[in-house]
Amino acid sequence: MAQEKRKRQKKVYRRHDRNPMPMLPPDVRAKTFKEFTFGYGHTVAKDEAFRCLLCNRPTCVESCPVENDMPKWIEAIQQNRVFDAYKILRQTSPFSSVCGRVCPVDRLCESTCVLTFKDNGLSVAIGALERFVADSVRTSGIEWVDEKEPPTGKKVAVIGAGPAGLAAAYFLARKGHSVTIFEALPYTGGVMRYGIPEPRLTREALDYEIELIKKLGVEIKTGVIIGEDITINDLRRDYDAIFIGVGSGRGKKMGIPGEDLKGVYTAIGFLMKVNTGEVHPLLAPDEDVEIPKGKRVAVIGGGFTAVDCAIVSIRLGNETHVVYRRTRDTSSARDEEWDHLAEEGCHLHWLTQPVEVIGNEKGEVVGLKCIKMELVPDEKGGRPRPKPIEGSEHTIECDVVIMAVGQGDNPTAYKNVEGLAIDKWNNLSTVDKRYRTNIEGIFAGGDVVNGGDTVVTAIRHGRDAADAIHEYLMTGKWEYEKEN
Repeated sequence: MAQEKRKRQKKVYRRHDRNPMPMLPPDVRAKTFKEFTFGYGHTVAKDEAFRCLLCNRPTCVESCPVENDMPKWIEAIQQNRVFDAYKILRQTSPFSSVCGRVCPVDRLCESTCVLTFKDNGLSVAIGALERFVADSVRTSGIEWVDEKEPPTGKKVAVIGAGPAGLAAAYFLARKGHSVTIFEALPYTGGVMRYGIPEPRLTREALDYEIELIKKLGVEIKTGVIIGEDITINDLRRDYDAIFIGVGSGRGKKMGIPGEDLKGVYTAIGFLMKVNTGEVHPLLAPDEDVEIPKGKRVAVIGGGFTAVDCAIVSIRLGNETHVVYRRTRDTSSARDEEWDHLAEEGCHLHWLTQPVEVIGNEKGEVVGLKCIKMELVPDEKGGRPRPKPIEGSEHTIECDVVIMAVGQGDNPTAYKNVEGLAIDKWNNLSTVDKRYRTNIEGIFAGGDVVNGGDTVVTAIRHGRDAADAIHEYLMTGKWEYEKEN
């Protein structure tokens, strides 16, 4: 009898019955700029939460860049304590609404979920649950206020209102410091606003969590270009510490013939024009972007930015092609995103390398000359490298070419700071493990340090830099520890 009772109480490991995210059908979502995934309702979210094993040594936490305590806040969902779950999440990141939507969870936290390790199981939908928690608080009507420590009397200037700068400001303000953010653009959010389109990240969610940062007393001054309107040396006279989080998001092209033709844009220029209505010269200099509608658009690249450009292009009514020199499996975007684009009618050209943009006598784009590639073993033991296939040249007819091939440096804020160590890419990878530059009182983090990474990585940089800044402000100790 006792043996039967133990059998009935045995935990059932639900490895395969993950709850899918509801979304608009392809023919509907391809015609709207509204967010096309709906997120979980309370009943489904609670059911999904109960799939979590609440591991004692959770591998998902280790593979999350901000080390969210998954078992703790997921257990809170199980117990109907959604507000407690949000409070736990905000101990490690101020942007659960954003990360729950745009994090590459399939390669981070969800990739190490214990449920995946047997019988090809499906992980707990950690990203969807994080989004559920944040959206539930936002739509509850209850005014959220983060706790913070008493004022310290210390002042910190943050340069850049992107994910790194906003995260640094958030954690510094919670520690009691007075924080002012200086943003060159006329809007806040950085890449979260000018780069990620609204179908993937509703502005209601982004704006809500930025407002929570402002509620902590953080002042944000937009339209101020550090390095031109004000210098870092000016800030050093008025502030006790400085954090540089300007990103590395200047538009970049490939360097192939014809890329100066009318109708060739950088991804940043194109997305900024659509998402904000303007192209700021600081990030996309000399770009006069005309939003294409009802045309043929070729997007070059295989990462998240290429996906974002394709999502936008489709919703503008364009015949859209994505051209990438490697394979789908070696791209950095998520598998489900390629599936979504294919469902919406996007033409995906794998193992295809653009070699020239073709124009007409008016200087307008009429096609993209490409060559097919094959992957061959790397001589140094790295991932297979693409090699051109002789005689495979062909042309993709198009009116617009968008280059989502990485991002360039943007050193305007710090390039004239005497003695500041800058690497050969004009970034600040010269910071030490505590995000200290070689000049006392100046810290840096985010894409300006690593040259371009995920939003969640930038958030982690901002948080860790805030810890280091707090220590410096409270102790006065400064030991730049960069290893050669």
